[in-house]
Amino acid sequence: MPIRMYTDTPPSSPPPTSSHPSENQSHQPTNPPSYSTQSLHTNFIPRPDHLSQQILWIGCSDSDCTETTTLNFLPEEMLEHRNLGNMIIPGDLSSEISIRHAVCELRVKHIVVCGHYGCGIVRASSREGLPGLWSSKLDSLHAKHRHHIDLLPVQQRDDVFVELNILDQLRSLRGMAEVEEATRRGELSLHGMVYDPLSGRAVALSEGCSEDV
Repeated sequence: MPIRMYTDTPPSSPPPTSSHPSENQSHQPTNPPSYSTQSLHTNFIPRPDHLSQQILWIGCSDSDCTETTTLNFLPEEMLEHRNLGNMIIPGDLSSEISIRHAVCELRVKHIVVCGHYGCGIVRASSREGLPGLWSSKLDSLHAKHRHHIDLLPVQQRDDVFVELNILDQLRSLRGMAEVEEATRRGELSLHGMVYDPLSGRAVALSEGCSEDV
């Protein structure tokens, strides 16, 4: 099953009844996706001294949460883009134009891809009702990790799938020429986050050494 290593206490999840796997849990399958989660604090991204748009925030249109408030930034310091499942879909002009505008014109320093636990769109169990491209991408992600996801307790599968989706979208971002060039020059950083509506807190995701995430 996916290796999820908490470097801090998971939000709103007191062990052992937590819906999130514990830090010391043993995992048996070969080459599982490896990543860690860390409780996110307001200074996770340092705020600059001058007022300017510093962050492109890619969030989920299914979220009715105030997850942008988890960072110590004013609304005018963020460019916010939302779509189904906070996903980067090839051919989705809205996302592509927003990303290119943020990177090339605004020259934002950070892109945050933020999902949320309890998402009604990104679920391990069903993609019913989603447009074809969104459904296909989630189907492919689920098929890639199905063996590991199916070994998890049922109540944990959707949470893990939300996290895997964030990592997948970060990979899609890195494949965009403008993003790749800006990160290569050290002018842009990418961040994956998941918001927990039950606690009002978020976790940051960090990829491990596995190439299978």
